[in-house]
Amino acid sequence: MPDDLYLLAGRYRLIERLGQGGAGTVWRAIDEMLDRQVAVKQVRVPEGLSPYERAQFTDRAIHEARSAGRLRDPAIVLVHDVLLEGHQPWIIMDLVTGHSLDKLIKERGPLPPEFAARVGLAVLSALEVAHAHGMLHQDVKPANILLDYDGSAMLTDFGIAAPMSGQGDRFGSAGSPGYMAPERLNEQPSTPASDLWSLGASLYTAVEGRAPFERALPAAVAAAVLLHEPPFPARAGRHLGGLLMAMLAKDPAARPTAPQIRQALSALAASPGSAPGRRRRWWLVPAALAAVVMVGAGGWYATAALRGEPETGRFATAPDPCTLLSDDQAARFMKGTPQRKRTRPGECQWVIDEPPGRRLIVRVWAEKPDGDLGGPAVAQRRFASEKATRATGEGIEGRDSRGPVADVPKVGESAIIQNTFTRYINSKEDGRSAGVVLLRTSNLLGEVVWHREQVQEKPADNDTAIDAARLVSAALQK
Repeated sequence: MPDDLYLLAGRYRLIERLGQGGAGTVWRAIDEMLDRQVAVKQVRVPEGLSPYERAQFTDRAIHEARSAGRLRDPAIVLVHDVLLEGHQPWIIMDLVTGHSLDKLIKERGPLPPEFAARVGLAVLSALEVAHAHGMLHQDVKPANILLDYDGSAMLTDFGIAAPMSGQGDRFGSAGSPGYMAPERLNEQPSTPASDLWSLGASLYTAVEGRAPFERALPAAVAAAVLLHEPPFPARAGRHLGGLLMAMLAKDPAARPTAPQIRQALSALAASPGSAPGRRRRWWLVPAALAAVVMVGAGGWYATAALRGEPETGRFATAPDPCTLLSDDQAARFMKGTPQRKRTRPGECQWVIDEPPGRRLIVRVWAEKPDGDLGGPAVAQRRFASEKATRATGEGIEGRDSRGPVADVPKVGESAIIQNTFTRYINSKEDGRSAGVVLLRTSNLLGEVVWHREQVQEKPADNDTAIDAARLVSAALQK
């Protein structure tokens, strides 16, 4: 990677390296199209992969980055774009000023329990949103908890986020050993409880000034996580200390749930020592000064207050996707009697399992105003980003092939379609295909996916996906 102002995808000018870890390298960059600073993550592709495994890894990285881009919470760093250049995945995110929690601990030492509780509440909120969307973060640690110049905490680096599929990490154990739950080190399935364990380890580090399983060598750290109990965090006090020890239980079933953690942290954050007049600013001065310097030098913060409140759009929340198609309509498309399933928030599937299997999937999500951009503008920006990203995926990688992106007229305000085909490993011709329509209406984005098993790559069935998308689009106008 050249250091001299590399231009990524003809748009993102890399300015400086901000950090590097096991999951990749993060750069500060200029989005030359929108004239603003962003963070660009260059995803690390594991070494020694075969072409097929590399294609699988890249596809998964892009898919999960797109999924992370749909997460909305004040404590989640917004993902703006994901793209592929030179078989290398890149993720474009908000650039957050201020300090990471680990740097603050190194500079200031152990932090007050009430402050740690407030940080924990913010990170917990981000994790609950991710878990509700069927995603695990998998790398919660102080280095990935950012403290903005105004004191708010955010969770970043969803780059190794994974679906709750019950499968281990096929491409190596991503994450940091001292903050990985015991079940992950044992290569057991990760669950939301695994992320909550990592949150407990991070908060322990914040209040004690040292990690709960701190050792000289990584192997010794992993052994301590698996075999030993950490010292009771004396600086945390009895209530927070007891909560952290419970969160660090070896058995996932023995750990407190997210609601129980929220209740305990809320009580601690609301204690007299954390009243609003006493929250500030003993630790914020260096971060605030750094933020002022960055704003003054780059001029990249817009003053939304001077422009009035941004437009929300037609959809305060996304409608129920299961109401956008009737069972009879799905049956006509699928030429059978499908079973309707609510698979996760914002998604509905109509499924016929008997061979050849078919699935008709509808997904919808509403975009919120972002700074001085209204909801429709954010949706339009994301639609354009998705269109460009999907276009870069055209071609053949291993057993996977992606067709060109084509515009679809008279579906929403704008729509595109792309076909994908994955050949079965034991066949030269047969495989699974999907026609994917992405549509936009006001501040709402939606996907309609027509998935078929045991088919040949050509000819692709565009008509079914497009006709279903037209019905979904018509339902959204009602």
